[in-house]
Amino acid sequence: MPRAHTPAVGVEPSTRPRALAGVLAGVVAAIVLSSCAVGPDRGPDLIPGGGGQQGPAPSSSTAPPVPALAAPKTDLDWKDCAAETTERYGVARPEGVTIECAEYDSPIDRDKPDGEAVSIAVTRARTADTPPDAAPLVLTSGSDLPSSRTLMVMTAGQGRALLASHPVVAVDHRGIPLSSDIDCMTRLERETIANNGLTERGTTTEARISRLASAASSASDGCTETLTPYQLSFGATSAAADLESLRQRWGVDHLGLIGAGEGSDVVLTYASLYGGRAGRIILDTPTPFGASARDRAQAQARGVQVALQGFAQRCSALGGCALGTNGVATMTRMLTKARAGDLASLSDTAALNAITTTLALASDRPQSLLDLADAIAAADGGQTAALVRLADRAATLRLPDGALVSRCNDVTGPVGQNEVPGLVDAWSKQNPLTGANSALSLVRCNGWASGDPVRPPTSLPADPLILNGTRDPINGGEGAAALVPLFMNADAEPVTVTWDGLGFSVLGRSACAAEVVAEYVDRAPLQGPTQRGCPT
Repeated sequence: MPRAHTPAVGVEPSTRPRALAGVLAGVVAAIVLSSCAVGPDRGPDLIPGGGGQQGPAPSSSTAPPVPALAAPKTDLDWKDCAAETTERYGVARPEGVTIECAEYDSPIDRDKPDGEAVSIAVTRARTADTPPDAAPLVLTSGSDLPSSRTLMVMTAGQGRALLASHPVVAVDHRGIPLSSDIDCMTRLERETIANNGLTERGTTTEARISRLASAASSASDGCTETLTPYQLSFGATSAAADLESLRQRWGVDHLGLIGAGEGSDVVLTYASLYGGRAGRIILDTPTPFGASARDRAQAQARGVQVALQGFAQRCSALGGCALGTNGVATMTRMLTKARAGDLASLSDTAALNAITTTLALASDRPQSLLDLADAIAAADGGQTAALVRLADRAATLRLPDGALVSRCNDVTGPVGQNEVPGLVDAWSKQNPLTGANSALSLVRCNGWASGDPVRPPTSLPADPLILNGTRDPINGGEGAAALVPLFMNADAEPVTVTWDGLGFSVLGRSACAAEVVAEYVDRAPLQGPTQRGCPT
């Protein structure tokens, strides 16, 4: 398969290579080759029926057999990359876990399989106990976080128990490091978008929206010019096509898929576009597939508010928490100061991104919560250095150019700019910590073209397994409930496992969830109750 070899595209601090479209010959900007948990699960066993109604699972005598999963017939060229990966993400090297990296090519346009290609980075985790002939499970966290970073949460946490039965291969979403990194915005555009338009003290909501809309429109123009004719080739449809390229490269009939957060959209898109190739469907704290931009943002505001309240409660219970007995009040006060421009080098949006990302990826040591509380309390007192460092780290993971391009490709039902002030006012009253930020973030895709929405799958080769984290600080925990109509229309009856801990990815944090996943992969459909719980 031909591969696009494109020189790296650099963007000067305040300029953009607007004339690069011809030089790029229609190929994406840089091709880059690359090679924790809060609320640990202390209970190894599943609690059947915890927190929900019980009902019988589909009978194996009446349901068609689920597809078999197999080891790759033609594997990738794996190389050890533990040192590079742990250094890149600033995490400890996981003891007893082998981390390997590879790459493969995938067509930029799925309708032109013999055309130009992008390089997709993959990271594999296994242990000495992982059977060499076990089918790999494919992990994607979509555009929320690099999938390789999500994999590192698993290798450091309770979820590594899954590696005793199956290797896990993380596929990084195209367009973000390390898979064909996009560099198409100016520094000013990035900063304005990252801060949701806050540039100085006393900035009004209307002024923020105006600046943010202007930066978003300018970024759209620049990225479209840089990426043409592939400006719409970075959404969930294209990410699903990359999974199909991996299946073909491996020479297997079916994939076992794990979609964490927004990665669930990628997995469900794959199930819709590639029919029975999705041999297992594991949705880990999913997002609401097909929902409008407004509904997704409002659900995120509610869910992340709940997660932050849970953080404050848990921190207070630990003792010695710098947030005090009312951590929500402390965070609200700090964010109010940041929103007014009273904190040096720290907007309210950047501060919130720092808190939520740190919670999402924190280790399972109680000290992780206390350290974050110290940074928040210090910022509340005017000392912002610690929280600014966390914000910079969060932006690197969650706000690269390619992530914005991917999210805007997938926008459904964009919200008009004139509607946003009312949403800021209403949502901030309902969710004081998160509402204003979620409403303002709707403007980030202002002026961007979006791809055609993918229709939900009408049938599934295997009933899905849902891992529902109720306190996810990235997306909130409302996505699982929003998917009920989709599963009904697909005549599917999923098993749902609920986990009430803090953090991104239930599987990464719960040995209980890992055991259920292993059972589901090897013996689907699962027998017993369809509503279950795992201890926190």
